[in-house]
Amino acid sequence: MDTSNRYNRSIMLLSGVAGVLVLIYAGTLIFDPEQMNARKGSFRLLEPAWAEQADRIELSSSGAEEKVILIQKDKVWFVSRDNTEYPAKQLRIEDFLTMLSAKGNYPVRGTAAASHERLGLTADTASRIVIRGGPATYPLLDVLLGKEDSTGQEIYLRKNGETEVRSVEDRLSSYVDSPQTSWFDLRLFPKERRPELTIKSVQRVTVNAPSSEPFVLTRHEGSWTITGAAGINIDNQQVESYIRAVLEAEAEDFFASQDPQPPHEGQILLELGTGQTLAVKVSPVLGSNQRGAEVEGSPYRYVLAEWTLTRLFRDSSYFERQ
Repeated sequence: MDTSNRYNRSIMLLSGVAGVLVLIYAGTLIFDPEQMNARKGSFRLLEPAWAEQADRIELSSSGAEEKVILIQKDKVWFVSRDNTEYPAKQLRIEDFLTMLSAKGNYPVRGTAAASHERLGLTADTASRIVIRGGPATYPLLDVLLGKEDSTGQEIYLRKNGETEVRSVEDRLSSYVDSPQTSWFDLRLFPKERRPELTIKSVQRVTVNAPSSEPFVLTRHEGSWTITGAAGINIDNQQVESYIRAVLEAEAEDFFASQDPQPPHEGQILLELGTGQTLAVKVSPVLGSNQRGAEVEGSPYRYVLAEWTLTRLFRDSSYFERQ
């Protein structure tokens, strides 16, 4: 019996010790500063349900006078400039909203308003993101972005009207500090608006370049012929590559001026198997060395870079087999 009692007491003692150790370990998890900071750091700027309601985004960079304004209408985003709405990059805006509404590590760095000036978080020095939408009259999100931390990997931020300062890995600056043109969808032939336009659908291309003789590329039984350039042994792959370059061409900017355009000095005419025709017409931009472009069926006027013009208006010798 003595042996049995000693055994039972030993078991009870060991159980008690184990219980105490479990409580101590649990206490370290609950009260450990790193664990507490990790819980405090788990945070999201914008609730996912609010992100779905967003229909206006305002981006103000501390380093630029220009404010970027993005507006959604009928589930499509536009960039608002000078009271005109231009096509926006839909996926870029969706990625931006997804990032804002994702839960991430935003550790608290302070709660005193006195630190705001030092961290670049005052209203007149910070960059700013304002998101509006839905029936609410107040913003869904209004956040100020300040300076980088000492590592250069994170930036400080706070919600406008609040004193609490957090930091986060700096992925926001690439959106807020980018120029307005980075939000424009500057494709001359957006696939979403012209799904019928593919390389295979193009049957004839007439190129009337500003500084060389016009020529015509014609598809015939799976290969290409050229007229207006005698003696050329045509390279079919070069033709296909050229058509791809035309269909994927992008401008530098939208041409906002409503001044009359000078006469066209060049044109590319695409003829499709459906009988549809599409034309890109190029003319000088008054008062500059740039070239403007108009695309048949589009209400927008574009500004083309010189290298884009070079790719669009190839000389007929470009298509010669080497």
